[in-house]
Amino acid sequence: MRVGVIGIGNMGLGIALRLLERGHRVAVRDLRPDLEQIAAAAGARVLPTPRSVAAAADLVVVVVVSAAQIDEVLHGPDGLLAAAPTDVLLCSTIAPEDTARFADAVAAHGGTLLDAPISGGPVKARAGTMSLMLAAPEAARLRHAKVLADMAAHVFPISERAGDAARVKLLNNLLAAVNLVAGASALAAGERMGLDLATLQQVIAASSGQSWITDDRLPRALAGDYAPRAHAHILTKDLTLALQMLQAAGESSPFGEAALAVFRAACDAGWAERDDAVVLDVVRRAAPPA
Repeated sequence: MRVGVIGIGNMGLGIALRLLERGHRVAVRDLRPDLEQIAAAAGARVLPTPRSVAAAADLVVVVVVSAAQIDEVLHGPDGLLAAAPTDVLLCSTIAPEDTARFADAVAAHGGTLLDAPISGGPVKARAGTMSLMLAAPEAARLRHAKVLADMAAHVFPISERAGDAARVKLLNNLLAAVNLVAGASALAAGERMGLDLATLQQVIAASSGQSWITDDRLPRALAGDYAPRAHAHILTKDLTLALQMLQAAGESSPFGEAALAVFRAACDAGWAERDDAVVLDVVRRAAPPA
């Protein structure tokens, strides 16, 4: 299938390489020439605008960071909607109302937007083993079933209403952030008690305190490895959106609020571009002296 990928950052590049490996014809666009060069070396076509990517694709996968960037991809000069109608697989984590707005814009142009946020990190994106939440009409799901199966090991049909998959993704990310901050806080407390942190982390990973995100992040936090696989500012943004969504629904999450304070402290410390495992250093700083 002809697939376009707009936004080949941590997740998008893995998706593009995976789809190439599975035999799809892939066109890409990003603001970083170095990433475009990696995709080109693997066989992707590098095109100069979202419009040119849409013209070369039956399905365009959008993996940019924010709603403002998606607006630019769709409506900007040489935007995607300036091309002939095409379907859009929207994988970004954004507010549900923005997803619905973009779905309306794509539908008005003659295409279908599939609300399809993703989870699992760059390694799983590259391996095709990530999770994908999907809110889209059944006909669109069936039309693009092969691409979806090649991208993700777990495709969760949520509903046909654009925005519902975004809601599920934000709730998932809220829980991920809470788990990560809780795990980091446990390690920081253990450190003050004089425990061996590598052993503590191994025990947690094999016991009832285990979570995927602590297994993924805490070992590299203990090694002081904050090279960004998942930038701290991304989960800060997702947490903010999740809490805004809950507030609009008359719900609240005290644990989410506490986690957001830690993530904001990481960004305020100048660590927004570091891996979000850096929250371990935030809770170390915040703890009272031993």
